[in-house]
Amino acid sequence: MILEKSPLHTITRSGRSLLISLLQPHRVLSTSQINGGMREDLRFLCNHQGSESVGHDDRFEKIMAMGSEAYHKSTCVEFDLPWQETALMCTSANMQCATLAKASFQDLTVQVAATAGVQGNATRAGDKAGWHEGAEGSSSIKNHSEGAENQLQAKEKGGSGTIVTLVLINQPCSAACLVKASTMVTEAKSAALLDLRMPSKQSLALATGTGTDQLAVACPTPKPGEFERQWAGSHNTLGELLAQATHEAITRCLLLQNGVCPELRRSLVAALDRFGCGEAFLKARAKEKLSPTQAALFDKNILAIIHDPQSAAAAYGLAESMDLMRDGILHEEVSREALLNQASLLAAAVASKPEDFALFRKELMTASIGEPILLAADAIILGFEKKWN
Repeated sequence: MILEKSPLHTITRSGRSLLISLLQPHRVLSTSQINGGMREDLRFLCNHQGSESVGHDDRFEKIMAMGSEAYHKSTCVEFDLPWQETALMCTSANMQCATLAKASFQDLTVQVAATAGVQGNATRAGDKAGWHEGAEGSSSIKNHSEGAENQLQAKEKGGSGTIVTLVLINQPCSAACLVKASTMVTEAKSAALLDLRMPSKQSLALATGTGTDQLAVACPTPKPGEFERQWAGSHNTLGELLAQATHEAITRCLLLQNGVCPELRRSLVAALDRFGCGEAFLKARAKEKLSPTQAALFDKNILAIIHDPQSAAAAYGLAESMDLMRDGILHEEVSREALLNQASLLAAAVASKPEDFALFRKELMTASIGEPILLAADAIILGFEKKWN
């Protein structure tokens, strides 16, 4: 299936592969393990599904045993590609969920072809790593065992995750410009995840990517004496177009691959689950705090509770305050009061009684505000209890 055709390239999808065929000489910067780096001798950029995202351990072990070069060559043979002229990206994402996005200004056009999944190994830059690479391969880091454990649990529960971004620029760029372009694409990818408030699977923070993201940026090789673009930053039209197309492609792809969209991120659980205050925790806490009849009513109406827009807004306010406290922006002397105020707003929102903020604040003041998750859960449960009182 031909998805896009131009004088410079064609984009086709076939089964488990998404292929960009470069019809003219191109300068390519890529993270491909074989043929990666800065190259001017490549004719194909290929993104392919190498395994299923959950539980495909035998396939994963087979790939690891082959080694990067052997796997690269065998995959190129499978897709009938010359391995020496192909930059290859591997993911567990479904190629049927791949998205294309384009942005233009005058004679300049940027095209992005992306696949994206974040449910398994989304991370924030700087999260604890679970692995260290050496000459003999990668091994678990014992003094970072929490990071390794989190990665293993994420794989078992939600599968893996990878964002692959293939970028085509229709005008020649210098090598340095392509490097800058790759940073702009990365910034836009992170912005897309932050806009959706996607949680890291390795920490309590919001995610900026996944642990296995890959990209390639390509532009026509300049002819002798031809103008080469030098700039791709956010003050420049090329940087703007790169960011717009990347953000659009990844956002749409996350909807198709993971069912993630802004509307579905509007919930108490979306705001607070990364801190441990998820649906199961709320139900269990309700059984402790409410009468059996009220707890059963809370359980039956949990979806309506967690998706209420005003309650979700208040929950995100509480989550942001917790982030500010963690990052030191809210200092210790004011953080407890700030959390109490946000939790009181949350209780008032759940109860649909904004006028009773002061009453909720007075009652929550006796709660364990030293444990923000308990405070958040108790605010939600208190608000539900008082809604019909």
